[in-house]
Amino acid sequence: MEQVACETMKIAILCVCFLALIQTFLGLAVSFCRRRYKLSAGCPDDPAHPMFRIRTAFSNCAEWHPMFMALMLLNGMYVGQAWTIWLYPAVIAARCFLVAGLVTAPMNRPNAFRLIGATLTFLLALILVGLLLSNFFS
Repeated sequence: MEQVACETMKIAILCVCFLALIQTFLGLAVSFCRRRYKLSAGCPDDPAHPMFRIRTAFSNCAEWHPMFMALMLLNGMYVGQAWTIWLYPAVIAARCFLVAGLVTAPMNRPNAFRLIGATLTFLLALILVGLLLSNFFS
């Protein structure tokens, strides 16, 4: 059991690092776009503008990543079931799908990447919270 908990925690930490890297790269992209489009603050209101899309992806990650980081680390520390190790990479995949959908396609119409990413984001958040609560109350 201790070996499973150690491996689960290692994967959780690695996935937290990936979320931080996604956030960092999006932050750099926002900075580069600001320089390229000569914007010191804000962004154009046009959903098709690259700056709008990148800033939206950055903002979305800034909203969701801290919660996922906490949930992954807490689940890694307290839940420790072997199958939960697959949830953390699934979170990374969901976030990558969402970011790809936000950055690569105009936001005035739906796209498959955004749909998959958003659906998985909500589903995985609920699963991770449910695991923590079930462990807490058992």
